[in-house]
Amino acid sequence: MAAATDSLDSAYLFHQLDEYPWDDDQEFQGGMKAILGSVQDQAQLEHLTLRAKCYYHARKSGTQVDFEGYKRWVENRNQGTQDLAPTTNLGNEPLAEQEQPQPQQQTGAGGLGDAPKPASFAEICELIAEGKPIPGIKDIPDTVLEGQSSESQAEKRRKPWEKGGSDVSKPSWMK
Repeated sequence: MAAATDSLDSAYLFHQLDEYPWDDDQEFQGGMKAILGSVQDQAQLEHLTLRAKCYYHARKSGTQVDFEGYKRWVENRNQGTQDLAPTTNLGNEPLAEQEQPQPQQQTGAGGLGDAPKPASFAEICELIAEGKPIPGIKDIPDTVLEGQSSESQAEKRRKPWEKGGSDVSKPSWMK
């Protein structure tokens, strides 16, 4: 019975998150501008928006929000409403954009666009700590290519103590 009430509480909390007027909250919008400043990928934009909503609500209300549960709830709600009828935008532009099918990843230069990128700094730290490669980062070998360097064309500069005898007679400020 406790599991049923937990799921009802979660559904109620998720509904509150969904109904909140995010566009009217200036503090939230300011934070979103900072977070989403250079994000290009639509999937990452949606992921970061959902995560920011969970964080902001948890910080303001003191109630912990299960991000994975909220993400599943939004996806299920969007899938259910797409099958039944078109939905209205409740002022949550990023959530409304989720309803449209989007390509999961974009292809970038170097062929690394097909690799899923970690969503957060903590995930990147975890990958580094485990010694795993970070998706989307090009591996550069630690070798120097011999025979491809060019010879210096400039004359070697002399050190102050290597200067000739005629320059030593007068200091530079007396010339």
